[in-house]
Amino acid sequence: MPIIDKLFLALLTRNKENAGTDSDLNLTINVDGLDVVNFDYDDPSIGKGEAGLYPMGQGPFGFDPFDSNPLTNSSIRLGIRGDDLWLPKHILLLGREQTPDGTGEVFALAVEVDTTLRLSTDNDLGTGTDAPANLSTPLRLVGSGSSSTIIRRVLLLVKTDTGDNDGTNNPIFLEIKTGSTMVLDQEIKDTTQTDLEPGYSNWYGPFDAVPFTRGGLSDGGEITLRIDGEDAWRPSMVFVYGFDTAEGRPTEIVTLVSIPEWTMGVLSTDDSEDPDGGIKHLPLK
Repeated sequence: MPIIDKLFLALLTRNKENAGTDSDLNLTINVDGLDVVNFDYDDPSIGKGEAGLYPMGQGPFGFDPFDSNPLTNSSIRLGIRGDDLWLPKHILLLGREQTPDGTGEVFALAVEVDTTLRLSTDNDLGTGTDAPANLSTPLRLVGSGSSSTIIRRVLLLVKTDTGDNDGTNNPIFLEIKTGSTMVLDQEIKDTTQTDLEPGYSNWYGPFDAVPFTRGGLSDGGEITLRIDGEDAWRPSMVFVYGFDTAEGRPTEIVTLVSIPEWTMGVLSTDDSEDPDGGIKHLPLK
């Protein structure tokens, strides 16, 4: 694995009463006995059924680039700093490969899905059949796959920009074609999350797909994000990943689209706002 110079922590909280938290979260990454990352996500305010997508880079409150090759399944831990119980459903840690121009691929480092985790500094919160809470949990590494990895499910992560008019109430669609075959045609329907509203992050999927490979996209294939309506939507981040398993925790997650800084304008069927007619062909990463 490469040198990492930026991290993105993606989360989805369970849709259960009191599952959300206002306590700070803490991410640590240990390489050869040294904590190369020790970062607090202050006041994440993750409500029940809501998602988060948090970037972290270099600087006085970030970290120095580190080699990801020595990482093990016990190197990465996500913890909580307060007693406000948090019940995560999915956790995905992404890392950006260091390149001279800062445009490296953002790939999956570690993942936990469909968890039964309970995180709190108060480990006596378990009642009845509930397990006691833990202070932190390891995030197990996941492979990046290759151009020939069979992809069976697709995950879409987005964050809407913060302008007053950047959110939308119109549906969006994620479409993936390999040559003449449509392997995914997915409408993003309303969820328990605050969907596509200014400043909010969203976790959509993973959705079942006709099995395909990243290599199959290089010969006339394409990944398209489109909107059905004139209520313009402007994202600030868009990521698309392929899971190699049909269910449960993936063993490999393939990067398909990696846009940590969206520069493609708005999506809208109003041509005066979007000359592309609300259709954006996303660059394969």
